[in-house]
Amino acid sequence: MLLAACGGGGSSSNNGGGGGGGGGGGNQTIAAPGPPNVESLVVDAGPAGLPAPAVNTAFVSVEVCIPQSATCQTIDHVEVDTGSIGLRLLSSVVNTVTLPPLTAGGDQLAECLQFADNTEVYGALATADVVMPVSGEKASGVIVQLIGAASAGNPPAACTGTANNTVALFGANGILGVGPFINDCNTNGNCAPGTQSANYYSCATTPCSPFTATLAQQLQNPVILLPKDNNGVILELPAVAAAGVTSVSGSLVFGIGTETNNALGSAAQLLADANSGEINASLNGTAYPNSYLDSGSNANFLNSSLPTCAANTAGANFLCPAATTDENATLEGTTGVMAAADFQVANADTLFNANPNATAFNSLGAPAFGATTLDLGLAFFYGRNVYTSIEDPNLGSTPYFAYASN
Repeated sequence: MLLAACGGGGSSSNNGGGGGGGGGGGNQTIAAPGPPNVESLVVDAGPAGLPAPAVNTAFVSVEVCIPQSATCQTIDHVEVDTGSIGLRLLSSVVNTVTLPPLTAGGDQLAECLQFADNTEVYGALATADVVMPVSGEKASGVIVQLIGAASAGNPPAACTGTANNTVALFGANGILGVGPFINDCNTNGNCAPGTQSANYYSCATTPCSPFTATLAQQLQNPVILLPKDNNGVILELPAVAAAGVTSVSGSLVFGIGTETNNALGSAAQLLADANSGEINASLNGTAYPNSYLDSGSNANFLNSSLPTCAANTAGANFLCPAATTDENATLEGTTGVMAAADFQVANADTLFNANPNATAFNSLGAPAFGATTLDLGLAFFYGRNVYTSIEDPNLGSTPYFAYASN
């Protein structure tokens, strides 16, 4: 099984987001995919060519077009990630359209993004019109990263971490980062080299040289470029059985409070830190001030005394408690609003061995990447409608997460 935890975006070097495990409330309503703002979302084994099935990875299809043209290609199995910003596609799968490069002074621009799990993606930047094929939502003039594109050469020495530059390594054909920030580096100005997890390069020579990217040259959150439903997203996935299921269908809803199908309702609104996108968490009585909800994490990443599964087993790198363990968690926004976030951690070896064809599990756990972090991943999203709002500096608004508490 592939272990994944994505971070990055905004002003934090390990920004993310995520939920816990277990089912949600009994009154969940999932919006039907279709116009004007609902895209089909699926959790399944992933694209062809993976060395092992994807697990707890939510995918959509994305259509990329040469700007202001009808020349397009639809890319399936693009991961939806509320813990990163920007559309990033494996250059090897973008093979029927040639997207125009993003340049500065005639030189190709490139980017390295480093994730919280010590992996990185490096590639050339291009521009595209992006269409969501089921809802019809369209964002024009989107800056896109083409991971592994030859025009950017090899990653510079400063781009450290394990390179995820193929579909087999990345676990998807791309990633749609719809996290809480408007771009992937610096909301307030230029993105200087070495200050964030996102670093830009100019490829006048090889290797490419560090480059200070203006706001207009940084990867944007594609959602903010939609004409209307552009202030956030909702991931809506049904509850799953404790033993796991082979696939799950749900919805990716664009906008919060912009249509009749995306009202906030009774969901607890957890205001995040304006700079990091993080919220407070309490887990079994211990405080974790740098926590988040992240659909791009495929487990609940927690600090725990539970044992990690042995290497070379089905659940390697996940947690393997002797018995399913209840974890008592509470999330808290910066204004003091709190919401219960209890979840369970099951033995990953037992889950995978008992149901080897399953791809969706609500009780996967893994060791945390930071001592002050609770990263609740896609397992928490099952049975809940989870909202991720996007900051609006023009209105002075900070982002928030929301969901209906169990």
